[in-house]
Amino acid sequence: MEYKIIPLNIVLTYPVKWGKYEILRDFIQNFYDSAGYQEFGERFQYEYSDDTLSMWVDGISFSYDWLLYIGSSTKTADVRYAGNYGEGFKIASLCAVRDFGWNVTMSSDDWELSVITQEQSLDGKTVEMLAYKMHQTPKTDRSRLTLSPISDEEFQLFKDTITSYYYYGNPLLGRRLWEGKEGAVYLYSKEGYEESLLYTYGYGRKGAVFCGYQLLGSNPFGLVVCVHDYEQEDRERKALYDFHIIRVFEKIAHCVSPEAAMEMLVKMRRYWNSVPSKRVDIHSWSVTIKRLISQISRSSEVTRLFRERYPDLLYLDPVFTNAAKNMRNQARAWLSSQDHSYLLVQEAFVRLGYPSLEEVCERAGGFAVNDSPTELEDKGFELLEDIVKQIYADYFVLDNGFPERKIIRNYRASCSGMAELKKTRRQLVTDAGVPVRYDISKLYLKRNLFQKDTFYKALATYIHEMCHIFGGDASNAFSLALTRAMEILMQQHDIISEYNEKWLLLYPADAKGGLNDR
Repeated sequence: MEYKIIPLNIVLTYPVKWGKYEILRDFIQNFYDSAGYQEFGERFQYEYSDDTLSMWVDGISFSYDWLLYIGSSTKTADVRYAGNYGEGFKIASLCAVRDFGWNVTMSSDDWELSVITQEQSLDGKTVEMLAYKMHQTPKTDRSRLTLSPISDEEFQLFKDTITSYYYYGNPLLGRRLWEGKEGAVYLYSKEGYEESLLYTYGYGRKGAVFCGYQLLGSNPFGLVVCVHDYEQEDRERKALYDFHIIRVFEKIAHCVSPEAAMEMLVKMRRYWNSVPSKRVDIHSWSVTIKRLISQISRSSEVTRLFRERYPDLLYLDPVFTNAAKNMRNQARAWLSSQDHSYLLVQEAFVRLGYPSLEEVCERAGGFAVNDSPTELEDKGFELLEDIVKQIYADYFVLDNGFPERKIIRNYRASCSGMAELKKTRRQLVTDAGVPVRYDISKLYLKRNLFQKDTFYKALATYIHEMCHIFGGDASNAFSLALTRAMEILMQQHDIISEYNEKWLLLYPADAKGGLNDR
């Protein structure tokens, strides 16, 4: 049989290292590109016998010229042929022959070639180069690639690698939610995601992401998301990072139907309250959630279905001012005391007709309706302030005096006390070395604290609110400061007992107290 040797000008020491998965994926791509994702599942055939693996597609043939040049693309031709870039086949062949000792044979049209090595002289030195050994065959419309010797384990890897391409019938694909020219979204079938396939670290194999028709990552939502016009810069096509996956979701969320957007949003429920933690937050799902909500809002029927399924959502507006932060804190306190369960979500849910947390709190009368103290309540405040001056003068840094006195008159308000805070510009540190972070402009106590038997509760509430100069309720600084303040209080029990007697004098047995004096 006559044959000719075609040198490829690639030395065997060319510094590229592909594993078996990458090699098989590139070989399969020759056939995937020829059949297309709609028909690949039906047209791509393979057989494995006696350590030889053959794969082929019928009805497709092409000239071997496309396998000769680095960067040549069959997609520049008027007719689509097998293969994408000549580089992929040659580099896959190089690694297969050099690193794993595989025999590679390719045939199509009227030719068949085998990948070989040959010695050539280069700058006076003998080097091994990659080459094709090619001969003519009877004309055929079948394109076939044969690899040997292939072990059972390598054959299983080959079958897994087929799944790394997006095609109808891929075992990863469950029910289709949406498909368009930009891509597609499916439910994840929970089958076929083998250990050898790429996935995004941290997301596990709970969902798949195809970019440019290839499996390049995963997601944690039980979805299969496919974006077709994605360009992978890394030619070795490693797995996508989590922030890449977020960008893919942002892109497809802008395209899907309202029905698909609803199903995707339900799957992403854990991120409904996702908001960026900084101006540019590449790890936030916020944009995806907003775009899915926008798509749902295009359909009144889908919006209605979503509202029926999730009736108890309250959105949170961004808060920037001290007044808004104060309202938010009150509303959260009210919410925590309710028997009815609500779920807090991001602001974009207003587009689906949901109310804000503050709106519902206000309708329920949950905000503290504040007022100035009565004469009797003022005397109660004076006693509390006298205690603080006597035993906490240095601890609370009272050089600016006491906060304005205010009374919470709404009996449904969930809080017994409240402090209106603003960041201090003063560089103050207590004698105990604790930095002061806030000034308190107003201090609120609930009206039911001003009764005959409520002295100790009123005092504890007042001190609690004063401790907010060190931080908010959830801060470690506040917790430590409050603990220290209570220790000081217990050490002064004699003084506290004296003030309890004075409090009782304010509220004799026949006095009505602060509750009913208006």
